[in-house]
Amino acid sequence: MTITVRPVPGAGLVMRAGDLLAVCAEAGADTVIALVRRVAAAGGDGADLVGALPADAPDCALAGPVPEGMAVALRGGAVAEVDGRPVAGGVHGPVRTVHLRLTGAGTPDPRTSLDGGVIAGAGLVAEFAARQPVVRAPDRRAPFEAVILLPGYAEPPAPAAADPGAGNHALVEGVVCRNNHFNDPLLPYCQICGISMAQLTKVTRLGPRPSLGLLLLDDGSTMRLDSDYVAGREPDQHADVAAGRARPLRLAGPVSGVSRQHLRVGLVGWQVEVTDLGSANGTHVRLPRAGGTRQLTPGEPFVLRPGSRVELGRRWFQYESHRNP
Repeated sequence: MTITVRPVPGAGLVMRAGDLLAVCAEAGADTVIALVRRVAAAGGDGADLVGALPADAPDCALAGPVPEGMAVALRGGAVAEVDGRPVAGGVHGPVRTVHLRLTGAGTPDPRTSLDGGVIAGAGLVAEFAARQPVVRAPDRRAPFEAVILLPGYAEPPAPAAADPGAGNHALVEGVVCRNNHFNDPLLPYCQICGISMAQLTKVTRLGPRPSLGLLLLDDGSTMRLDSDYVAGREPDQHADVAAGRARPLRLAGPVSGVSRQHLRVGLVGWQVEVTDLGSANGTHVRLPRAGGTRQLTPGEPFVLRPGSRVELGRRWFQYESHRNP
């Protein structure tokens, strides 16, 4: 996608950092400018920018592309239009033009263009166009290759990629109850049949770890906890997902406040851990039974208890399990 940005004259400041756009009043503009630069330097997109804008920011209008469309945030008397329609939040679907302006904004000069930086102005008009695909001419010097299509000549198909965690359960130390159910050795009762484990010798052995429960998402969907997960708007780009060490957990939305790779859910022994991956808006864990709320330190694993609610921007999921006390 290519973007052409034309500033609009007037009192205020106009800023562009890559695909991130902002218009703000001169009073308090330093806060908005620093925010845009920080999000752009971290490789964030429109959702990261909008989610990081404080509620008490000065008069401003911010916008930036997201995979689903366009994220927009307004403060004070700022106004935004997408494809000629007034908007006050995210827009789904393709976008052709975005118009951000403050009170008293003039008319853009079609001869002007802003490629980046900060200039004086009270608004901007951004035009979005898809990049034309590059069609390469065939190399006539390349040798001719023939393929035999008769039965028996085809090469065998490549084996299908294995689903991470499917049929590949990690081995952990555990004990079995009298009904031969494999359990966490620290639990007083079997989490399958409920029989007491107190009178057993509790000799541990290695066995395949069963599912540790599930993640209940805010949209009603569930994810089985028999594998690690990477949560975010674009979790497929994380190295662990690409290598098959984790499954992707996609949390989308133009104003979700969720980073591209926001959080990792890891299974360690019989415990479920969450680790913030340096997200723009941070991760909060709401503990069960009025246990309070914890903000995760990026890069430091945090052990979840069943009933804990993990909040990522405006999205959340809850850890539920019958196997844990």
